[in-house]
Amino acid sequence: MRRQIVVNAATTVAQTISGAIALFFLYRFLVRAIGLERLGIWSLVLATTSVMTLANQGFSTGIIKFVAKYSAHDDERQLSLLMQTSALTLGLAAAAVSCALYPISRSILLLVLPRKSLPEALAILPLALVSLWLTILQGAVQAGLAGLQRITVCNYLEFSGSASYLALAYLLVPGHGLLGLAYAQVMQVAAILVVTWIVLRRHMKALPLIPCRWSRQHFRELAAYGFQFQLITASQALREPVTKALLAKFGGLALTGFYDLANRLVFTTRELLAQASMVLIPAVSHLRERAPESIPRIYREAYRLMFFLGVPSFTTVAVLSPVVSRIWIGRYEPAFVTFVCILAAGWLVNVLCNPAYVVALGTGALGWVSSGCVSTALINLGAGFLAGARFGAVAVVAVNALSLSIGYLILLSAHHIENRLPFSELLPRESAGVLAACAAGVLIFLPWLCRAIPAFGAFFPGISIAVAGMIALVATAMWFHPMRHRLIQWALSRVPA
Repeated sequence: MRRQIVVNAATTVAQTISGAIALFFLYRFLVRAIGLERLGIWSLVLATTSVMTLANQGFSTGIIKFVAKYSAHDDERQLSLLMQTSALTLGLAAAAVSCALYPISRSILLLVLPRKSLPEALAILPLALVSLWLTILQGAVQAGLAGLQRITVCNYLEFSGSASYLALAYLLVPGHGLLGLAYAQVMQVAAILVVTWIVLRRHMKALPLIPCRWSRQHFRELAAYGFQFQLITASQALREPVTKALLAKFGGLALTGFYDLANRLVFTTRELLAQASMVLIPAVSHLRERAPESIPRIYREAYRLMFFLGVPSFTTVAVLSPVVSRIWIGRYEPAFVTFVCILAAGWLVNVLCNPAYVVALGTGALGWVSSGCVSTALINLGAGFLAGARFGAVAVVAVNALSLSIGYLILLSAHHIENRLPFSELLPRESAGVLAACAAGVLIFLPWLCRAIPAFGAFFPGISIAVAGMIALVATAMWFHPMRHRLIQWALSRVPA
């Protein structure tokens, strides 16, 4: 079991890195091929339709749980019924939601977009809805593989999807513009869905080629488990569309495009750190039944590790954002750098709260998770509108990061209070050197790079030295941290499965 957790976590990290690389080249290509304003249109259309993912989150978690349950009993018949019920339920629900969402999304686009941008946005809206419908089905099928402990296979499929999307975009965008990008996404998701279903059938022998049976019993157990997550996922899913709509209204499409680039850069860093820890949820659930007294120790270790990795990662992303701007956008763009720095601060707080979030999911204590996520959504909407109307686009992004921080700090504080954990542990003593090195990097290298990057050619040697200096400063502090030795021992361990 421990070896399986290590392999799943390692392949998750590798897949996230490969996905980030593919995303980097995709957005670098799109900025040059269609421009930032049209990229902003694409981003806004996806944001207005992304609420469809609400139909997937809770059910996917339930699928993982119950597939694991029936797999443990080697009950092929129940596994087949469960997966068919899941696919039919989500497919029909997502289709109904997409039909209802189309006029709503169209109205939002008519409200926030300038008239000249409307034809392209309305043309790609149906394809965006089809793409998200297929993505929901793909998520359900991948959840089945995850429940069978085939997370590594899921990661390989995700990597294939990222690579094929990049290739299709390079092929279709030059001749078809935004429509080509929409076609590429639909084709990629459809292909991965079919392949994933074929792979799942190899592990579930009783699963038919086409889902055709629906079980009321399995629907009830999935619904009872999954609906607990809907308030959480609703709050999370609505945050990004609200932010992008406010940015489009108060800052324009170009700034919306810069925000999308910045958010994807920072969020990918977050995913690299947070997704690997999600494999601990089954372990926490197991410990809750067998050894609940060990959960606080697991939490402390997870938090220290997240602090050790998270602070340097987000600091480095923020400091090197001028260099990323020059490479990704083709010039130094102050708005992009500002957005990256603001979002890096917000997502760092989120990542540091992730161990408490994982423990809450594993133990089923979702009350404070719901409170935190609802607070995030409400603050982002209300304060974001007021700040945007008064101060503009940067204030909208600042409120986005602030609301994200406040919402998850509620969860973190509640976790420490309920488990009688001292708040002093939130600043681990052994990480003082890493914290000091990161602060020095921000104060020294970020201002210098912001001045040097606009004159890229003349200062190229100095820029290279600054980048190397920042990386060396952080790496040195991490090298002398005691957590490094633990990570090496963990990576090299040979524990029998």
